[in-house]
Amino acid sequence: MSTAALQEWSACCRALGDGRLTLLVRKGGIHERHGGLFVPEQERFWLMPTHLHQDAGRLKPAFQGDVTPPATTPGIPIALWAESMQVWKVTQLARITALGDELMWTDAELATRFAYRDQPWLFVLLLRVHRLAAPVTIPTDPSYAGCRSWLTLTAPPADPVAAVPVLDDTAFAHRHHRIAAILDPAA
Repeated sequence: MSTAALQEWSACCRALGDGRLTLLVRKGGIHERHGGLFVPEQERFWLMPTHLHQDAGRLKPAFQGDVTPPATTPGIPIALWAESMQVWKVTQLARITALGDELMWTDAELATRFAYRDQPWLFVLLLRVHRLAAPVTIPTDPSYAGCRSWLTLTAPPADPVAAVPVLDDTAFAHRHHRIAAILDPAA
């Protein structure tokens, strides 16, 4: 397993870990490598929950309860790792909003992200998420500070041999098929 981690809102990690979500959206930001574009840096990576920029008002009502205050205990709990199964660069906002409950963000939030930097597109990532048998708390590190997607963990969890997919093969294949029918340009 790699030392790469994708920093994502804690509420999103919770929904991914429960199997309610399989998708993330990204544009990229000032701290991204690759000229500010979001690029999956590893096929497999840890999901690192963060509270940075997390705002329940930017989420659909069904996901607003997933926003919780940061833990007061030291360290960062890591309970999930993911495989990047497919990435779409979507240039039509209507295709993204057509995903409905496959995404946790409000249509207004998606429109804001879509139009960011006057570049009308978003990357949509399909993730196959795996849950560790028990969460592992890793120490915080100054290198984790800031607003960027990809981090290199200084003390990653051990290889997750006991991790299990949060969705079984049939359920994941069904969701993948439904999502691809909306996002694939030939659809």
